[in-house]
Amino acid sequence: MYFELAVLFSLLVGSFAAIYNEDDAKYYVDFAGAAYCAGTLGHGVENWDCSACKKHPEVTNSTVITEASLTNTFNGFVAYDASVDRIILSVAGTDPLKLKDWIDDLDFLKSTYPYCEEYGDEPCEVHEGFMATYECAKGVVRSTIKDYMADHPTATVHVTGHSLGAIAAVFAAMDLTLTQDIPIASVITFGQPRGGDESFAKFLDQTIDEFRLVHYQDPVPHLPPNDLLGKPFFQHPTTEVFYQERDSTGSYKICEGQEDPTCSDKFLVDINLLNHLHYVGFDFISNYLACKL
Repeated sequence: MYFELAVLFSLLVGSFAAIYNEDDAKYYVDFAGAAYCAGTLGHGVENWDCSACKKHPEVTNSTVITEASLTNTFNGFVAYDASVDRIILSVAGTDPLKLKDWIDDLDFLKSTYPYCEEYGDEPCEVHEGFMATYECAKGVVRSTIKDYMADHPTATVHVTGHSLGAIAAVFAAMDLTLTQDIPIASVITFGQPRGGDESFAKFLDQTIDEFRLVHYQDPVPHLPPNDLLGKPFFQHPTTEVFYQERDSTGSYKICEGQEDPTCSDKFLVDINLLNHLHYVGFDFISNYLACKL
């Protein structure tokens, strides 16, 4: 019953938020960038004085979340922006200076995603490491979001992230919706890798409302591969917002369905790491270096 109500709310919110708004993307990319100034990656979020933080002076409080297991580390934060009455969960990706190594070392191991059978219609599988990144911080994320909701009862909850942080943010949004009965008003991600198989992509589309930005020839959204030896492997959900030019603020296209062949999938080879590090005018490299100072 709780799941049905949460999904109904999500669908109702989605009916009003289904039109992509680039101003929203430019707003959330600052928070996605600020996550690299949290935890083991950098500093600035704890006092809300990082360069991306300063663009949003109406943020009245923020809480850094950094948790680690033997193989995975979660860095991110929860913040409240009084100017728009929003609670924002933002998750950082891997160290941008080590991105090539991360891509080279990425494995394609899958594991069962239990929520598909518990709340959905069929079993599904997800990338084991991506899910584990969120799992190691799950308890803290849940309690922190609930604390913020108690302090700001009229606020809506939003989720964002870049790169590995994007898919970890998706797992967070799914978990908060399904198990905590927390309606997620929007999920906007940047350079998100594939998180699971086709069944997971379908279940995700039924559960949360997401806009997934892909910048031109960014290679990360093509990982893990869509097919392996001619058989379906991993698959993206809808909705892709495809920026069609090398300029990250250039024209964009709203893509239809999952894995639209007229959008980023039209490129046979995507090897431009710079595209991954620039989204809607935000430079993740210079931002990250500033986080280290």
